[in-house]
Amino acid sequence: MRAVTGWPGGRKVVALVTVALELWSPGHWPAYAPMAAAWPLPGIDDTHSTSWADYGVTTGIWRLLDVLGDLPATVGVNGLVAERYPETVMAVHEAGHEIAAHSWAQDVVPALLDADADAERTNIRRCTALLGQVTGVRPTGWMSPRATGSRHTDDLLAEAGYRWTGDHGDHDLPQVLSTAHGPLVSLMHSDHSEVRDAAAGPYAYRDLHRELLNQMLAEAGPGVFRLTIHAHVAGRPLLAGMVGQILDHIRESGDVWVATHAQVAEHVLTQGRTP
Repeated sequence: MRAVTGWPGGRKVVALVTVALELWSPGHWPAYAPMAAAWPLPGIDDTHSTSWADYGVTTGIWRLLDVLGDLPATVGVNGLVAERYPETVMAVHEAGHEIAAHSWAQDVVPALLDADADAERTNIRRCTALLGQVTGVRPTGWMSPRATGSRHTDDLLAEAGYRWTGDHGDHDLPQVLSTAHGPLVSLMHSDHSEVRDAAAGPYAYRDLHRELLNQMLAEAGPGVFRLTIHAHVAGRPLLAGMVGQILDHIRESGDVWVATHAQVAEHVLTQGRTP
C-alpha cells in the first residue's frame, strides 16, 4: 500500500467533487427522507419518500450540471438510474464528467452480499455493462452505497478491471491497495455529506467547506479536498446555490487541481513512489 506524494504542476491540493445520482429498488426508499420516519406501515410503500428521492434524476442533476459549469466531477450512478433514465446519464457523460458505478440501487449494498461472492460479482458486472452500454465508456471507478463493501469487493472490482474504489475511509491521501487481481486505488469520500451536515443550515454547510479548503491550503500538502453531494438533496435550489459558492471558492483559490477520481487514480498509479 502506497500513497501519493504530490499533484501535477506542484499544486498543493486536489479537489474531488463527487455527485451521487441515485435510486432505490421498488419497495425501498431513503430512511433519511423528510417523511420516512413518520411512516409506520410495514409492507406499504412510502410513495412520498420514493418521490422525494426521484427528484435527483428528474430535476436535481440538471441544476447541478449548471452549477458545476466547467469544473469536472465524478458522478456515481446506480445501474437502475441508467436503466430508467439513460438520456440523463448520457447528458452527464457528454458534459465531461466521469461516470462511476454505484451498485444497482441504493438498497443493493455489497456488504449485504458478503456471503455470496457470485451474487456480488453479478451485481458488479450488471452495473458495468449497462453504464458502458449507455455512455459508450466503461466505468473505471466504483462507489458502494454507504461506501460499504464486502470482504470481497476490492478483489472483485480489480477482477472486473476497475482502477479505483470509494469504499474506504481510513486515509486522507489516496492509497494503492493490493488485491488478488492487481492494484486498486482507494479514494476516500468527504466526511461532510450534505445529507447530514446541511442540518446545521445551508450557510453553515457552505462555510464549513470554505474553511476546510482554506485550512488545507495553509498546510504543507499534498492534500485532498472532497465535496460529496447527492442530486436529490444538494440539487434543490438553496443548497445548489451553496454548492455553487463553494465551487467559486475553489476556482478562486489558485493552488488547486480540480480532477475526476479517474484522473487522480491514474496519477497515483503512474507516480509509483512511496512517501
